[in-house]
Amino acid sequence: MVLTLNFNTMFNKYILKSTVCIGILLGTSACEKFIDRDPLSQASETTYWKSENDALVGLNAVYTALPTARDFWRDCQSDNSAMTNAWGEGGLGYISMGNQNAATGYIAEEWRYDDVRKCLYFLERLRGMNFDQAKKNRFEAEARFILSMKYLRMVQHFGNIPLIKESPVTINESSLPRANKEEVLAYALENAQFAIDHLPARFTGADLGRVNKAAAYLLKANIYLYQASIKQFHENVSAATLWQQAYEAAAEVQKMGYSLVDDYAEVFKQANNANTTEVILARQYVEDKITHMTPVLASPSGTGITGNGWASFCPTRDLVDSYLCTDGKDIRQSGLYDPANPWEKRDLRLKKTFMLPGLPVLRPNGQYVAYQPHPAYNKSEKINSEGGGITGFMYLKFNEPEYAKPDQGFANWPIYRYAEALLIVAEALNEFRPGDALIKTALDQVRKRAGLPAVTAAELGSQMTIRQLIREERRHEFVAEHKRYFDILRWKIAEDVLSKSAEGINSNQNDAIGDWTKPRFLAQKRVFDKSKHYLWPIPQNAIDRNKNLLPQNPGW
Repeated sequence: MVLTLNFNTMFNKYILKSTVCIGILLGTSACEKFIDRDPLSQASETTYWKSENDALVGLNAVYTALPTARDFWRDCQSDNSAMTNAWGEGGLGYISMGNQNAATGYIAEEWRYDDVRKCLYFLERLRGMNFDQAKKNRFEAEARFILSMKYLRMVQHFGNIPLIKESPVTINESSLPRANKEEVLAYALENAQFAIDHLPARFTGADLGRVNKAAAYLLKANIYLYQASIKQFHENVSAATLWQQAYEAAAEVQKMGYSLVDDYAEVFKQANNANTTEVILARQYVEDKITHMTPVLASPSGTGITGNGWASFCPTRDLVDSYLCTDGKDIRQSGLYDPANPWEKRDLRLKKTFMLPGLPVLRPNGQYVAYQPHPAYNKSEKINSEGGGITGFMYLKFNEPEYAKPDQGFANWPIYRYAEALLIVAEALNEFRPGDALIKTALDQVRKRAGLPAVTAAELGSQMTIRQLIREERRHEFVAEHKRYFDILRWKIAEDVLSKSAEGINSNQNDAIGDWTKPRFLAQKRVFDKSKHYLWPIPQNAIDRNKNLLPQNPGW
């Protein structure tokens, strides 16, 4: 469920003010751009944390620990996308190339004990306050959800990590050693369950956009999904109980009135920020107030109403070619596929997600003209030039070509959508109860919107076939939402898919644009070392401050 775009709502108004307020109380810095300062920004321990409203403002600041639109950038860690300038953002692009190390600046961006402390600080202050107990429980549940999500994400990156519970000490002050990841995840599950027990099914009015019960169930499902995958695919241990628990949590969301909207593309538009039909939880953005740069990063130069585009993150050829034809077959097997017209008779999400060579795109003069990234056309969007990217494919998803301020996008960032509940149901059932008709029911809903055929009886009867279908659906449904990287890690297929070079369009302009047998532009060489890359190194600056974090993760 997402926030309405009305900046006068309570949530929007206080989220701006509380960012500064909680930063001062925590002794940390906070961005003050766009913040409407008021006396709360001068709050202190002796004057603050008295009223329910004080708690609300503090809680809203905890929401800043939720994932942001920067996760669009992070999809380049997977086989979906390539970062044009891999060295940028502290070496974000190095992850997919296998060039990272413990001193890589970007690594520390996921080591977020400042966010853990933010959550625990709020919970500690909340305990000492006196107001309606039901409201206190709800506030606590929202904070515990965010704390649980933060711990899950750090475990996914680093494995065993320090576990700080209830008391808001800094990681440096604690000198804690690393706890077993199962202990950390058990604590994350406790917090997720508290959220389930104390959050309403939905919020309305001024509280639209807050964490709700459906989001808490999906968080719980994702924790079990991760645990089950590690047991089964990494440790070769039966994980039937964990798969069942993942299924049961996701299945609860199916009872809560959500559904898929008809048009996949509309889910990711600024105009759709008030969508509570499919979007269960989203990071909130507000026009001219709380914005992100995704549209300009997703666009090549010369496109959109402004013509401004940085082409910072580019879909790979492997991703584009992986979309099925409308008969449900791969392009290499389908009789419907035409290499000269490769974008036709394909999964409907293909043209809704990408700018594709030869298809018209909006230009600054208001006309729609074919997008032609091959250097032979010498257009502003040509690859391997300033603003041209490195693959010849760009994004329409999360893009707003008609928007006049592409560096100030305000589409909400979807954290959980109903499609995820459906695909977790299908995946988990297929692993512990293969052949169940509910697998087909869930998968068919997602595939129908994409214009793909329903799952057949023969497909349903093959666990391996369904497993592959589900993995394809997760890849295409969640492109650029930063779920693919975590999927390929938990499925233990990273050494296969992340050791392949990222490639782009065909290098010879005379070759059919969709002919996969022809030479292509090389975008990026990639390496995935299975002996060490399944876990990130603990940041060197963290180890320098706390030697109890040693030993370092294997291979680092």
